[in-house]
Amino acid sequence: MGDQGKRSREETIGSWSTEKLELLAKYLHAYATIMIDAFAGSGRPRARDTREYVAGSPLRALQTEPPFDGYWFIELKSWRIEQLTKLKDEFANRRIEIMRGDCNKMLRETVIPHITYASFQRGVVFLDPYGLQVEWSTVRELAEAKTFDLFVNFPLMAVTRVLKRSERPTGKVVQTLNRVVGGSDWIDRIYHLDPQMRLFEETPVIRESMPAVWLAGLYADRLREVFPLASKPVIMTNSKNSPLYALFLTSHNETAVKIMDDIFSRYLRLREIWR
Repeated sequence: MGDQGKRSREETIGSWSTEKLELLAKYLHAYATIMIDAFAGSGRPRARDTREYVAGSPLRALQTEPPFDGYWFIELKSWRIEQLTKLKDEFANRRIEIMRGDCNKMLRETVIPHITYASFQRGVVFLDPYGLQVEWSTVRELAEAKTFDLFVNFPLMAVTRVLKRSERPTGKVVQTLNRVVGGSDWIDRIYHLDPQMRLFEETPVIRESMPAVWLAGLYADRLREVFPLASKPVIMTNSKNSPLYALFLTSHNETAVKIMDDIFSRYLRLREIWR
């Protein structure tokens, strides 16, 4: 059964997502040309703690002044597409394209070929996945185009969840990590044999503790292999202070990264005060 006949749905987000959107908005106001928002969401999610509606990333992009030349919003779920369509009607004077499908395919086949270096156009891409959907090959192609700033929310918790504490990953898990992180050689650094087991016994492996900062740094190093510059990451946490995502800006533009590092630094100082 499809979405027809169901009640209107709405999206709820945690406080960490609200803070992430505030950081995105600050950057967009500082740097505006074209906005591509993959995993666009519904446009106006509801905050879980206050129950108030907040401006999602598509709305924040549309509210940015001066406005962008054009907007692409990529989403899979039909009910979110419906919400984005309402947003498009609300901003009828803006050039907005809503695409339904896998963001990796849409970016590689439609967006990247459109924003070429020779065209003198530049764009900002916001990759905000719910899990391990963003493929490293997509990040690499965005970098090779040399026309995009990439604002990416790397899913720390999703990576941690697939790495069992007493079993080294194999098969599909390794394939997924290769696809998302761009390699799995780093796994050797976090697993070792249990030294308490005696010789000739079956020796299990143990996963070392994997701090969020270390994992974020690993992805930052990967980003700098294809983009020349990447901001310092900000670790986004939930209400229990568990790390969920690492937020980065990566770019070919030194000024863009300096702007983001400054925004992130001020945010982190304020977060310490709030706590």
